[in-house]
Amino acid sequence: MKTDNWTARQIARACEGQLLRDSNLPINGFSIDTRTLQPGNLFVALKGENQDGHLYAAKAVDAGAAALLISNETAVAGLSDKVAIIKATDALTGLQKIAQKRRGQLQSKVIGITGSNGKTTTRAMLQHLLASVGRCSATSGNLNNHIGLPLTILGLDATADYAVLEMGMNHQGEIRDLCRISQPDAALISNIGPAHIGILGSLKNIALAKAEILESLSEKQIAVVPGDTEFSELLRQATKAGLVYFGAGENNDYRISELQMTVEGVSFRLTAPDSSSDCKLHLAGRHNAFNATAALALFHQLGHDLQKGCQLLESFAPVSARMERVEVAGINILLDCYNANPGSMSEALSFLNVCPAPRIAVLGDMRELGDMAVSMHRQLGVQAAASRPELLVCVGADAAHIAAAARENGMAEASVIALSSNEEAAEVLKDRLIKGSTVLFKASRGMHFETIVRSLWPDLGKDLH
Repeated sequence: MKTDNWTARQIARACEGQLLRDSNLPINGFSIDTRTLQPGNLFVALKGENQDGHLYAAKAVDAGAAALLISNETAVAGLSDKVAIIKATDALTGLQKIAQKRRGQLQSKVIGITGSNGKTTTRAMLQHLLASVGRCSATSGNLNNHIGLPLTILGLDATADYAVLEMGMNHQGEIRDLCRISQPDAALISNIGPAHIGILGSLKNIALAKAEILESLSEKQIAVVPGDTEFSELLRQATKAGLVYFGAGENNDYRISELQMTVEGVSFRLTAPDSSSDCKLHLAGRHNAFNATAALALFHQLGHDLQKGCQLLESFAPVSARMERVEVAGINILLDCYNANPGSMSEALSFLNVCPAPRIAVLGDMRELGDMAVSMHRQLGVQAAASRPELLVCVGADAAHIAAAARENGMAEASVIALSSNEEAAEVLKDRLIKGSTVLFKASRGMHFETIVRSLWPDLGKDLH
């Protein structure tokens, strides 16, 4: 992969900063963490609520940084004169300006992806598809916010034909800012659901926030958006771009039908404006049929063969810790520790229902639901009671409402356990897991459910983030 080398002067101009000290060392990359910084990197001294990167500037120099981007000149006084120092009014704003400059130099077609659920899987699917027809660079891990996206852009392959950028948000205006930096040529919204509704206040506000990805697109550009939603008109009004709709409804441009879900995966028929194709995914959950359809729609709209795309997705492997299936000692484990919201929780329970018994659902708090937290956790409890896993383990204060609603709707007392800690959950599960059982782990990121999994299977060797 080819990335760009920078000089300190170029960095200073790009971030509209002041070059306090120059050096002859080329800058070959960007880092905000001295633990992962590589020799030759520019270290960006970000200042946040709990950490100040200026305190680690000396460590960065010792680790081989070629330059420092700072906002506090006093904090780096006395450091080695072998490294360049660039001062910006704000280091984060400086990083974003540098990324915006790099974006303007890229020849790649840049595609922005957002959505309440499934954006990481959809991004990975589209990357998998586009890599078959050209060089494709994309977001790595969860670098999809106001810090991660600039770092992603600065690390993109300079020779890539496509760049697929994931954009996350939890408040109004965030995606608009990310688009100002990334200037997408096309966009995709995977879905609109109640993730972060506690911050944004309503589904309509969530739809408006997601629609920000469409605002900068021109009438010659395209965007793929969900059609099975009450917000279709809102999305249309947000942009001049041509909108392509996907979903199960009759009026969608890319329509899913004959959808079947088994423990082995999902299959469906995809009907496009000019063709149709049978698709099969070795992925858990019917929601992945919708993720795949969104990715296939954009792949097709970019001029590539739909049937070939369906064939390519048969070999697509799940993103780590997102409904990832692992078998250990005859126990079927469904790893979905990364995050959770009402929509993704519901889909996970639906998939668990087709898995081999005995079935165990280990569910934790869903965060950022605000005043709707109790009702949405209780709604999940109603679904759990209807699907009747042999054991329901609920961890956390909010998840206790899942347990209560499950009991009230017919689950036996002995089959529902409400706990306050991950340690308790691990102890309970040690005595309940038997060969042939299926166990689902799902909760919001802040619940750190990976600690339960690692306690039960220390040698699992999986990235649970």
